[in-house]
Amino acid sequence: MFAPTAEAAIVKEQQPLAGWHGGFFLRDASDTFRLYPKARLHLDFISSFGSGVSDVEASDGGNALQPRFFARRARLEFDGEFLKRWSFKLDVDFGGQSLGNANGKTESSAAAAGDTPTAETARFAAVQSASVGASLADVWINYSVMPALNFMLGQFNSPFGMEIQSSSNAITFMERNIAMRSFAHPEGKSIGLMAWGDVADKMFFYGIGVVAGDGQNRPGVDAPPDLIGRVFARPFLADKKGLLAKAQIGISAMHGERDQAYVGYDYASIRTGNGYTLWGGGYRDSLGRQIHVIPSGAQNAIGAELRLPIKMVELRAEAVYLANNTREAVEGYQLTNTERLGQVRGLGWYVQLSAWPVGDAFVTGDPGYSPRPAKVDLTKEAEKPKSGLEVAAILAGINATYDGASRENGGVYDANTPGAEGGPGTDLQVMQVGLGANYWHTKNVRLSVNYNAYLTPGSGSDENLLRVPGNTLKRADAHALHELGARVGLSF
Repeated sequence: MFAPTAEAAIVKEQQPLAGWHGGFFLRDASDTFRLYPKARLHLDFISSFGSGVSDVEASDGGNALQPRFFARRARLEFDGEFLKRWSFKLDVDFGGQSLGNANGKTESSAAAAGDTPTAETARFAAVQSASVGASLADVWINYSVMPALNFMLGQFNSPFGMEIQSSSNAITFMERNIAMRSFAHPEGKSIGLMAWGDVADKMFFYGIGVVAGDGQNRPGVDAPPDLIGRVFARPFLADKKGLLAKAQIGISAMHGERDQAYVGYDYASIRTGNGYTLWGGGYRDSLGRQIHVIPSGAQNAIGAELRLPIKMVELRAEAVYLANNTREAVEGYQLTNTERLGQVRGLGWYVQLSAWPVGDAFVTGDPGYSPRPAKVDLTKEAEKPKSGLEVAAILAGINATYDGASRENGGVYDANTPGAEGGPGTDLQVMQVGLGANYWHTKNVRLSVNYNAYLTPGSGSDENLLRVPGNTLKRADAHALHELGARVGLSF
């Protein structure tokens, strides 16, 4: 009864009920319900080198710098559509394979119940144990009024920037660059409601969300929601065969509030692609107490994006300025006491140039279109599979500051607080220089090799709050961390 005419119903009956048409599908005879089983598997090898890397002991986090092979992502995905207007997505990730108590310092019990804690009564978690588990990646329901108006409810890639809204199956480098993944919008995904649409045959796109704002798999811990959105246009798309047909320009913005009475989680760390923490926010004050930096108050960001694909070459660039208010609290008192009020502010940016010298170009399609409901058009011939070699270079950076007491009159600084007179400086400075190559044997299989250098001028001194491995060994000449990576990826 869902077919508009008897003739159309006959055509649908002649179409297969299951199979492969650019993706696996299952459907009922009336084409009322469709299911799309999917999966992605990213098997990675990573390694690090640079001043001091091989000398960092396991108890200081040296395991994270050793060469290792692991399953970065092992994700089962289940998409579907029904009654023409409804669609859904459920992704569960079993990857990561992190170590439990990697440095041997995680205490599980200070003492038995009723006993006075001492060094002898302390008990620790199993050292370097296998950590296994599953986590939700994308999980949402979408209702489509028309292509220009959709409503998506659940957890999804945040509508903020081209890089954030590109699937991990299709990003050029193995991981998103440091400016976007660790600074501009480290949450990556949001939980909430998003209105989105493609207007004028994809000449204009918008996505506007009301979200919890606390990141992936962390339901809102306070009441105020975040407002977040992205719009971009392709002004030359009317001439579909023109050289600049897919050139695009866009903006993103975000505003939120963090209630200090309820928010106690740490401010996002600045990490490399391999996961090494360059800045964790916290520090020990002059009394030896562990201080945590916590988002508190207004969180604001605005960004711009540009994409210029011309024949086999593509230029991408994004820049985001943010001003996020913070507070500091002593460990154990994050939800009850505040020591001082500060702010992180500055610029995150990147420029990426890529080319397809061998085979087909742009095998993975256009970036910045995730999430989207899965669609298979059985009335059209399946696209001929493409294969090609992609090579790329990237320059990315964070030019920012963190002042721990900048929002207080007179500044109630500890001697070790960033920004204190005669104490640590406030700079958060890093530049990423990267090279990469991907062989795409269709969009479903990738073989990737990456090299990235993270340059931290002045690290190890009061000039820069970031720290590379050599700085943990007090090496004054250590201002860089080099990372290598390789990936075999399969997705369908």
